[in-house]
Amino acid sequence: MTNELDIGISKKEKDKLNKFDSRGVQTLFRTLSRNHYNLLRMVDNKASIILTVNSIIISLLMGVIYMAPEDQKGVLQLGSKILLNCGMASMVFGLLAMLPHKYLKLGKKYKGILYAQNFSKLTLEEYTAEMSRIISTGNMTYKEMINDLYFLGKSVSIKQRLITFAVGIFLIGLVSSIILTLSHGIMIEKIFFK
Repeated sequence: MTNELDIGISKKEKDKLNKFDSRGVQTLFRTLSRNHYNLLRMVDNKASIILTVNSIIISLLMGVIYMAPEDQKGVLQLGSKILLNCGMASMVFGLLAMLPHKYLKLGKKYKGILYAQNFSKLTLEEYTAEMSRIISTGNMTYKEMINDLYFLGKSVSIKQRLITFAVGIFLIGLVSSIILTLSHGIMIEKIFFK
């Protein structure tokens, strides 16, 4: 039985599709590298937003606590402490996500030469020898690039989890402080316009 995709394709075209396509492989690696770079950039942007939002909220909370009337400070301080602690914990996870990534390979450090932190410790002669070894055959080049992309992807995954924790902790603190404040019947108008 003929495959539906084979209909209308000549033997020459079929052989061309089955043949190794070096340009296609190069395009694949280029696309994957760009996607990983974009993901890392997005993680850094999100971490920056988390840090900025939390620092603004923490600053505003300090002002609200200072300006609040004495009879309302108790409930305000409890809600504010929850939000302050969650905001600071969120900032810690955001900062951890912004740290430079390190590749891990089964608990050992990845020694690949394509990672800048690894080759920055080598002398020029050592680096040249390693690069010559890698580019000596096409398969070795592809193997190194595959390893590099794999460990970069693992790093992106860890950073994304840290960002998720940071946002989750912030949301828990925000929702908890709102519920606590509303449950005690405190309104913002009372605080500022008493």
